[in-house]
Amino acid sequence: MYGSYYGFGKMGRCGWFGVDWWSRGMMIGLLLIGITIIVLLAVHLTRRKRLDSHEAMAIVKKRYANGEIDRETYEKMKKDLS
Repeated sequence: MYGSYYGFGKMGRCGWFGVDWWSRGMMIGLLLIGITIIVLLAVHLTRRKRLDSHEAMAIVKKRYANGEIDRETYEKMKKDLS
C-alpha cells in the first residue's frame, strides 16, 4: 500500500497517459518533428506553385515576343495566370 501510493508500486510510476517521463519527452519530440514536417511541406508546395506560375508567365511572354500569339490571347493568358 505504501509503495503504490508514493510511486514504488505497479500503478505509482504511471504519469501522463501511463508512461514515464522519458516516454513523454519522446512523444512530444515526435509530435514536434511531425508538425515541422507538415509546415515545411506546406511551404514547399506553395513556393513551388508560385514558381510554376512565374515560369508559365515567362513562356507566355516569350511566345508573344516571338509572334506565336496575338495581343488578345496574351492578355487573356496573362489574366488567367495572375
